[in-house]
Amino acid sequence: MSTPALPAPDEVFLPGQTHGIAQRSEVQLLRESAPLRWRGLYASLVQESPWSADLPAASTAGIAYCVSKASPVARTLSRVRREAVLRPQQFSLLPGQSTSRWAISGRPRILHLYVHDAIFRQVADELYGSASPLRELIPRLCTHDPVIAHLAETTIELLCEGDTASRYQADHLAYLLAGRLLSHHSSLTPRKSVAVPAPRTHRWRRLLDHIEDHLADDLSLEVMAERAGMPVTQLWRSFRAHLGTSPHQYILQRRLEHARRLLEDGTEPIAEIAVQAGFSSQSHLASAFRKHFQITPAQHRRQRRA
Repeated sequence: MSTPALPAPDEVFLPGQTHGIAQRSEVQLLRESAPLRWRGLYASLVQESPWSADLPAASTAGIAYCVSKASPVARTLSRVRREAVLRPQQFSLLPGQSTSRWAISGRPRILHLYVHDAIFRQVADELYGSASPLRELIPRLCTHDPVIAHLAETTIELLCEGDTASRYQADHLAYLLAGRLLSHHSSLTPRKSVAVPAPRTHRWRRLLDHIEDHLADDLSLEVMAERAGMPVTQLWRSFRAHLGTSPHQYILQRRLEHARRLLEDGTEPIAEIAVQAGFSSQSHLASAFRKHFQITPAQHRRQRRA
């Protein structure tokens, strides 16, 4: 089975590849990933008003994650109608290869997320040997999953920051979301468990050295996979198996440690340190630093000097 090709580096995941909910007249578009040139993940944060419509089949499946305001939802799929209440931090799955009818009665704030079909199929091929993963997804309605909630909230943060450099972080989120949906919300059976081989020592060392030397640059999955001499999906699994984290989280941790050293050893303005450590802005560094160390960069610098 041939491995599906990833989206091209300059490709943008456009709303035309989705169910088009963000473009409906009853929906107010608040934030969208297309201007940020995300390629592996499409995201739109919207404020919805009551609407009902038949949704056509799309190139890939999507999820509707409730950010705020619970709302009654009705869905008809394969002539079966179900009703439920979509509450904050719950999601519903929008089928990708079949039509469905939806009715939204309230005014919820919703994040719509779509993983590019090529990434879905690559993860399914690597982990499950499946050529048609979208047909195996379980049509969830108003379901809570803490991992998907975390990925959705992270996506909202990236959308609100509005930084085009986030397209590389969005690629990481796309793989994480695809893996979660396929492992916990599909009928696929995993292949027989085998140990994940680590890349050859010199290549692994070269990869980690490359990350350390280029923390201020855009670190794409393709570049890291090439340095490690393995496919992107195997790279993702190797990080999980051998470092206990995802590539995105590892890079974030290294950038935060680098920023902390610069704060302690240098006198540069915090905005300059943010750029040197690979963050898009001082506010981006401050937000990540506070989450990781429970203190702001400025507070940390004052404490060290005291």
